[in-house]
Amino acid sequence: MDAHPDSSKTGAVLSRRTLLLSLLGLFSRLWPKSARRGQVAAPSKNVIVFVGDTQSPLFLETLRLHRDRNEEAKAKILERILEEPGLEAVFHLGDVVALGTSEDDWAYFDKILAKFRDRDVPTYVAIGNHEYMSSAARGSANCRKRFPGFNRFWFSVRLPKVGIVALDTNFGKLTDGERTEQTRFYAAEMAALEADPEIKIIVVCTHHPPYTNGRINDPDLDVQKEIVPLFLRSKKALLFLSGHCHAAEHFIQGNKHFLVTGGGGGLLHPLLLPPRQKFEDHFPILTERRWFHYVRATVEEDRVRVIFRMLTKDFSGIDEVDEFVIPWE
Repeated sequence: MDAHPDSSKTGAVLSRRTLLLSLLGLFSRLWPKSARRGQVAAPSKNVIVFVGDTQSPLFLETLRLHRDRNEEAKAKILERILEEPGLEAVFHLGDVVALGTSEDDWAYFDKILAKFRDRDVPTYVAIGNHEYMSSAARGSANCRKRFPGFNRFWFSVRLPKVGIVALDTNFGKLTDGERTEQTRFYAAEMAALEADPEIKIIVVCTHHPPYTNGRINDPDLDVQKEIVPLFLRSKKALLFLSGHCHAAEHFIQGNKHFLVTGGGGGLLHPLLLPPRQKFEDHFPILTERRWFHYVRATVEEDRVRVIFRMLTKDFSGIDEVDEFVIPWE
């Protein structure tokens, strides 16, 4: 018997081994490191959250509106936002706290902001009337300290495919010069975003809503007059979000969506229902009071997917309500 194996058979075995090792090496390079460690790869950051009116109830408000475990609701809403996978940015639509001048009122939210910073999630605010309450100078200074980087409370943020313009609609707190400055900024920024080929959709954020069926707060006529017309003329401007009314509402003009999302924890506001309502509301739950919630916008390849995420009545989970998509060309 020959003491040496057949050379052709040896070559075939080595060839198969070489091929197998090469395939394993290629698979190892292509497979994400996190998956090789038994972890799920981190999702891309493509989620933008909008939340409004997280302020604690003031005593005078409770004389007219009843409580619904509001502090617990606020904590649950912010907890759910922090858990959102792929969270890219958070936009607060104003009335972060009950009194903008009170450091005690800010103490809880400071802890929340620290958690967002730990996750490297930027947080912005369209300043509300409660931030100006008691002392406009002190309240706005406290707000600016928590949301630095802007000399005024009108600004824009560019995210992948999305341009977001936030405006200060506390017009009674602005000087004539400030109102003029904001108007010029708004026009210039909308034109710049419209001309930017990287921006596919423009979102406008204000605290006061141009349209609402709220029985506590009326639709804001100044917003209708000074902000809405340019939004309607803009081809890319397709989504407008406000707070102030503590409810969930959805109005549509053509292909443009106006959302009221003031369900962050404040006392819930009653709404006018048909046939008394002022504007046709497309929100699918046509009840007088709408439960605590926030809005999630997911930026996809050729559209934004928008959904109201609403706490269940027992605070144990979340319901997804009124999902719709906004495509762009």
